Amino acid sequence: MEEDIFYMREAKLWSERSQCLSRHVGTVLVRDGRIISAGANGPSSGIPRCEYRDDKGQYNLQQNPELVCPRKRMGFKSGEGTEHCVAVHAEINSIMQAARMGISTKGTTLYCYCGTPCKDCTKEIIQSGIKRVVCLGKSGSTFAPIKDGDNPNKKDYNFPIAERLFELAGVQLDVISEEEVMM
Repeated sequence: MEEDIFYMREAKLWSERSQCLSRHVGTVLVRDGRIISAGANGPSSGIPRCEYRDDKGQYNLQQNPELVCPRKRMGFKSGEGTEHCVAVHAEINSIMQAARMGISTKGTTLYCYCGTPCKDCTKEIIQSGIKRVVCLGKSGSTFAPIKDGDNPNKKDYNFPIAERLFELAGVQLDVISEEEVMM
């Protein structure tokens, strides 16, 4: 548990590197007590940040002085309009960084400074051979990951599917409370 808290704190540090204007998520991928890769959510390498996108989500050369997620400027609620989002999720960035460096992710643990990964990240986590995922959960619970349903503006359907996929694939899903990470 102490080791889990240490790596979750590292994932929190990576979340501070996030280039996303909407949400900051960080991850670290660990094998044998060593971080093999890390990531934060944001646009792919070489893609300008979202303050260079106009109200229709198109890129322009002028920086938009209003640092607001283009999806929010377009009127989408949190969790909606994701087809307009250019960010790569932190979980996928960790996996891709390992791939780019030729490091196998088979049998590793992924620490996610966020709630349960979305179903799309879940599929890629499973396919990459990661065997354990540690995410944030509510304090005092034996297993209550933070889900988008905790925010009344977001939909909750993604997360029961993700949890079931992990279960079917034999990927262990564990939870640490944010309070434990902050201590």
